Amino acid sequence: MCGRSVGSVSHYPGRVRPLLPAVVAALVAPVLPVLAAAPAGAANDQDPRTIDKRTVYTCSSEVLGTGDFETFVRVQLPRTVTAGKKMAARPLDLSIVVPEDMTQAMRDYGVEEVSGRSDDATYKVGTKKRKIRRLELPATEVPAEGLLVLEGTGTAQAVRLKKIDTYPVKLPGRFTATISVTGSFSMSDELTCRIAKGAKTKIGSVRVVP
Repeated sequence: MCGRSVGSVSHYPGRVRPLLPAVVAALVAPVLPVLAAAPAGAANDQDPRTIDKRTVYTCSSEVLGTGDFETFVRVQLPRTVTAGKKMAARPLDLSIVVPEDMTQAMRDYGVEEVSGRSDDATYKVGTKKRKIRRLELPATEVPAEGLLVLEGTGTAQAVRLKKIDTYPVKLPGRFTATISVTGSFSMSDELTCRIAKGAKTKIGSVRVVP
């Protein structure tokens, strides 16, 4: 992932610790597209900047078991928006590192490719919750060794903020995802994910001005 905040993996309190050392986390950098342009229709975005954040979700399923998935997120957010006008819909890119034991289990069972999607992921600006639409993880080959990193994209829907204030922008505290595997057999499995203990959902803030 690009940016100094990604090259240095932060440490969370409690039982959650980074699954990757900083030097390995840096390998995730090339998989996140660069969001060079402002979101379409983002005329109300003032002083936009690209946010790079890392967090951890604990996900479980009947087939894959339970594990902590390091998640790297990139999205462009404005520093300020004008009260009463929409903060435009915007693309969101993410990279998800599959726990090593799950990746090895996939290899052992002859899984060749993994893909996925989430239909209920959301984000919040203050107390306003909006959907992250078309959150998809295209088919990714399971490597013979090393990390399995799933790249994803979605669209954070527009939100209108009327009251002058500063609002936190947060990822979902929980969501579900459907994971599909192909190889020596094909199947789909549902993951139930929640923010890991000690991890954070906040990725930034937006100030609403007159």
